[in-house]
Amino acid sequence: MAVFSFGGNNKDCTNKEQILAKVRNAILEKDEKHFSNINLQDDTWRAFKEGDGDEFTFIERFKENGGIFMYFEEEEHFKEAMLQFAKENNWLPILSTSNVIKDIFAESEIEFSEDYADPERKNKVSLITCECMIAQSGGILVSDQEAGSRAAYSFADTLLILARPNQFVTRMKDAFALMKEKYGDNQPSGMSIINGPNYSTDIENTFVNGGIGCKQIALFLVEM
Repeated sequence: MAVFSFGGNNKDCTNKEQILAKVRNAILEKDEKHFSNINLQDDTWRAFKEGDGDEFTFIERFKENGGIFMYFEEEEHFKEAMLQFAKENNWLPILSTSNVIKDIFAESEIEFSEDYADPERKNKVSLITCECMIAQSGGILVSDQEAGSRAAYSFADTLLILARPNQFVTRMKDAFALMKEKYGDNQPSGMSIINGPNYSTDIENTFVNGGIGCKQIALFLVEM
């Protein structure tokens, strides 16, 4: 289950309590605003609120983009929740090409499949890991190297992303610097910054959620 108890006895824990308390409030507030006309070359195209850390800024903006956010204090709680979600929503087998994901759930009841092209599958639910979370845009940087394949984040109707607290970065340029440090000259062949579900309009200009691409994105922030 998602956990919002923030105990601790030192200054680091106190600071974490404050951040996660803000996170909890952000989750409970509903905001349907979306971004438009973003200039990725402008390093200050969206201001940061004074006193807010990368964590809260990212979560606030990710939710504004239409994403679903959940926080787990322990990996076991995340695994239990995923099993419950999978059973209740008829997701099994979950699609994934990530070895990290499969290792985490090695002793779980959750079944996985790599067949993203299965024509019989009505709802393609994919579970992946990411490279980092970008506070500037509320976007998540994913790659075929981390996710195991480009199909894992390109062909999903519902995209589920596992992230860790040490994966927050402030701006786009920090994300690119992280990739350079991590992979050097052997950059992944496929990379994408996902800001939320895809939206489009049909021929009658009716608003459509997930008309092209994923209909829903959920981020699970799980402590190590």
